[in-house]
Amino acid sequence: MKSVVCFSIISCTQYDVSKRDTQSYDLDPEQAPPDLPGSVRIGVDLEETLDFVAADLFVQSNNCVGEFGDFHLALSHGSVQERLVIKMMVDPKYRSIPWSRTHLWSVSEGLHPPGHEEHSMTHWRLIVADAGGVSQEQIHWVHGHLPHGASMYAQELTSHLEWRERGHDRLDFALLGPDLEVIKGVDDPADQLVGFSPCQSRIVMTKRLINSSRFIGVLGVGSQGRLLVDALGGSSQPESQRIGVSPTGGVLRWYLDEYACRHTDEERK
Repeated sequence: MKSVVCFSIISCTQYDVSKRDTQSYDLDPEQAPPDLPGSVRIGVDLEETLDFVAADLFVQSNNCVGEFGDFHLALSHGSVQERLVIKMMVDPKYRSIPWSRTHLWSVSEGLHPPGHEEHSMTHWRLIVADAGGVSQEQIHWVHGHLPHGASMYAQELTSHLEWRERGHDRLDFALLGPDLEVIKGVDDPADQLVGFSPCQSRIVMTKRLINSSRFIGVLGVGSQGRLLVDALGGSSQPESQRIGVSPTGGVLRWYLDEYACRHTDEERK
C-alpha cells in the first residue's frame, strides 16, 4: 500500500502569536492594522517589511533544520518575493539561513514545463542554486504541462515529508503573495494536496496542504498590498472574499507595509 503523508498536527510552540503585533514595531498608534486573522506586522516601507519576513524565515529555517535535518519552504513567485530571497542571500543578518538543507516548492505554477522562462523554479534556481548551495534535487519543479502534473507534485511532496514523525510531516513555511484565489483557498474534489485552480490555468497547493503548514506568511506591499487589504480586511466581507487560510496548529502572519494599511482607520469610522 502506498504510504500517504498524514499531515496530522502537533501544536506549534516556537512562536507566541498574539492577535496584533503593533506595539512591538513602533507603529503610529493612530494607524490600526487591518482586521485579519492571525498576527499582522506592518513595516514603514518595503525594506522593513521584508526584514520582518526574513527574520521569521531565519528563525524557522534554523529551528527546523536543527530538529528535522531539513527545511521545506513553499514560495509564491513575484518580484517582491525575489527581492526578499536576494536580501536573505546577501544581508549579513540572514546569510546563515541553511540554504543547503532547504527544499523549495511552488505554491502555484502556470502550465509550463520545467525550464520554461516563466516557470517560477527557473527564477529560484538562478537565484539560490549557486549562491546558496541549493542542489538541483532540492528544487522541486511542477510539471504543469502534463495533465497529471498536480498528482505528480503531490506524490513528490509526500515522498519527501512522509519519513518525518507523525504530526511533523508538513511544510515548514508557506509564503504566499497577494493572491486572492490562494488566500481564499483552493479545494480539490478528491481532497488532494495539490490541484488545479478553478479556471484550470495553473496548478496550486490546496487549502488542505497550506493550512497544515507550520508557518503561513502572506506578503502584501504597495498597491498590491492595498488591494489585498481592501478585499480581505474587515469582518463584514461577503462570502466570496472570505479568507480560507487558517492554520491547524501553526502560525498565520501577514506582512504589510504602511502604504497597504494607510487608509484602514478612515474606512472604519
